Amino acid sequence: MDWTSPAPAKVNLSLNVTGRRADGYHDLISFAAFTSYADQLTISDDRPTGLTISGPFAAELQKNLQDNLINKTRNAVLAAGFEPKPHHIHLEKYIPISSGLGGGSSDVAAYLRCLSNMMELSLSEKQRLFSLAGDIGADVPVCLRPGYQIMQGDGTDVRPAKIKEKHLHCALANPGTPILTATIFSALHPENYSSNFISLPKQGTLQLKDVLALGNDLYEPAIRICPQIATLIHRMENSSVADRLLGVGMSGSGASCFALSTSRDIASQLCLQSPYPKPAAIYNALR
Repeated sequence: MDWTSPAPAKVNLSLNVTGRRADGYHDLISFAAFTSYADQLTISDDRPTGLTISGPFAAELQKNLQDNLINKTRNAVLAAGFEPKPHHIHLEKYIPISSGLGGGSSDVAAYLRCLSNMMELSLSEKQRLFSLAGDIGADVPVCLRPGYQIMQGDGTDVRPAKIKEKHLHCALANPGTPILTATIFSALHPENYSSNFISLPKQGTLQLKDVLALGNDLYEPAIRICPQIATLIHRMENSSVADRLLGVGMSGSGASCFALSTSRDIASQLCLQSPYPKPAAIYNALR
């Protein structure tokens, strides 16, 4: 029998670094959204145990399957005392690696959802399984329940959020340059911190313009390492459909960039104008 879950790309509509902690990690607050652009993960209890990966971005991951985050998650689940039946894991990889879209974390979240369904866990046991997420990766908790969310602290403190605008569409583009998150944070200077940042409200519906106005504190260090990001943002902001866009920005630590519109056609037209071919450029619904 098979259990399948999408692993949608995460888009950070804003990301503000508020300081550095004693453990070396940074505190942040970010408004995250998810797209219909997704990897696909399936577990099967009638195939040999193991992990296989296919899809347009599989090649790099196939080089070292043992160190893949999904295999590490399987080991963490067993170490926590869960006893899933032997199973095969197959990942269809559509999201670029190290692209600022949280693909690896979303894959782990999809795996945990599939395991929960396969084991038919009670609510309390499902919560215990999902509590492993933060130790596996800071972005995994937000990926467990895709939808508008606010991330705080090291990223593992998440809460649902609402946004006023409905039926948003997102054009995503990536220059094809993988960027490690740790590299960008290492290049972040204290003057890039949002020292006077005012926290997003814990209740109520937010307006998109207010979220986008917060910006992304990782943009400056990212463009020092990957100048193509600035070029891509410039092209989006000066495209033939620029006056129909609600906002443009960089997601996460880059290099993926986004442009938002209430029109599916506008998002599609923008992707057609991108200098990067699919799957580096794609439009999809936002939630």
